[in-house]
Amino acid sequence: MYLEAEKMCREPDTKVYYNLGLCYLNLGELDKAKEYFHRTIQLSRNQDAYEKLASIFAIENNFKNATSILITASKLFPFSTNISVDLGLLYMKQRDYDQAFNVLGNTLCQDPENPKALLTLAAEMQRNCGYDEALAKYTKVVTDLSECSETWNNIGMCFFGKHKYVAAISCLKRAIYLHPFNWIALYNLGLVHLYTRQYVSAFVFLSTTAKLNPNHAGTFMLIGLALNHMNDTRNAEKAYRKSIELNPDNPEALINLIILEVNQGKIEEAEKNFHFFQEACLSCSAIDKEIIELGKQVSDALDGHPRSLDEKYDKMPERDEPCYEVVE
Repeated sequence: MYLEAEKMCREPDTKVYYNLGLCYLNLGELDKAKEYFHRTIQLSRNQDAYEKLASIFAIENNFKNATSILITASKLFPFSTNISVDLGLLYMKQRDYDQAFNVLGNTLCQDPENPKALLTLAAEMQRNCGYDEALAKYTKVVTDLSECSETWNNIGMCFFGKHKYVAAISCLKRAIYLHPFNWIALYNLGLVHLYTRQYVSAFVFLSTTAKLNPNHAGTFMLIGLALNHMNDTRNAEKAYRKSIELNPDNPEALINLIILEVNQGKIEEAEKNFHFFQEACLSCSAIDKEIIELGKQVSDALDGHPRSLDEKYDKMPERDEPCYEVVE
């Protein structure tokens, strides 16, 4: 109908162009959508068209063009908090944190209670272990977003970082109650149960996570840890290998598999995997000190100092490594 309307218009109609862009965007025809959004902004100062056009470039991982469009839009609409928050998120995705905090800070000066800006800043503080600061910002928006699963997930992981496991489990369970298919919250809940040594519960939550997202390597590594602690070494080994298959350069899964093989007396296989472990460590930009120490202990065991590596050496992700979910 909009195409018919376009034919009937004697002069270009920006409303028709914008709505055609929306139609093509919802149909998944991104090139056509971009064409009509471009026509819209060439003829008028349509804020929504700028936002939609930038979102398409972001979907295509063309962050440079998306950022350029939002910078132009921010000059045309200097008091639009939606544009400034979207621009801040784009800077975050490009790891340009100084620009992101600058833009989001200006947004909060205009609108101190803007939930999107608060959540974005809180999530970044959380990634950098600023749990108290993040919780303070989450508290400001939780009343408006009390039914938001992602918010409760993030709050739960803040409590996890502060070693308050009961509170973490409570918040994560609320996140799952609000969104039963939120695999990230299920993964985090399995991780917290591992830290509290509730291995059967951890296995249940992680198994559900694997069904919802079978391509996440970290899930299978944690399943392997849970199974190993339940003395099901056969299936634990399968889980470690599945994790490595999904992410061959994961030193944590490799070191856990090697420890399992050493304890089972599979020295030749352990030596082969230890070589892969060393290569994975070289390819990683940052290696945890505990991983390096475990590597030395395994190396000693393989160099003629056989001894059983105790289960306490199982390597789990650090507290700042869980999958955080940023509300966008």
